[in-house]
Amino acid sequence: MLDEDVIEMNQEKEKYYITTAIPYASRKPHFGNTYEVIATDAVARYKRSCGYDVCFCTGTDEHGQKVEALAKEKGVSPKEYVDGVAGEIRAVWDGMNASYDCFIRTTDEYHVKTVTKIFKRFFDQGDIYKGYYEGWYCEPDEAFFTETQVTDGKCPDCGGETEQNYNGRCWVNSVHKGECTGNCATCKGCH
Repeated sequence: MLDEDVIEMNQEKEKYYITTAIPYASRKPHFGNTYEVIATDAVARYKRSCGYDVCFCTGTDEHGQKVEALAKEKGVSPKEYVDGVAGEIRAVWDGMNASYDCFIRTTDEYHVKTVTKIFKRFFDQGDIYKGYYEGWYCEPDEAFFTETQVTDGKCPDCGGETEQNYNGRCWVNSVHKGECTGNCATCKGCH
């Protein structure tokens, strides 16, 4: 299985690309993550059996407030923390004999360089700009909500406490800018 190498696809076969969502590397994978890898692996194997040149990617998203908080709790850097969790996740996928071709970590140097290049290009073209979110934030779900979605300060998804008037810097897609009706959830960058 290849990891950080560029995957050279066989030029004689029709290509088929498939990926999983990439779970947060905050804790070991849950059933939903595992089920997704099993289902994706089944499709990848089927397509290979039909003669396709399959590229099956999976990996981990290693950024976020949960990761930062858990690393701090353990007394290690966020990178040290996710190194351990990503290893656990990969061990589960390997234990299931998942036939992925590459395991991508969002902290991998090649990934950081590629994403930086893409964001710079979008920024230089005016496709994205820095904005901010304001509203209610649920740390366990890592999700923002509007005042109308939150009842008594509780997250509408998990029922946990939310942080009121959370302000967060973000990238805003400027394609949306001219289409905003003023009713979007919490985006202040396009009003």
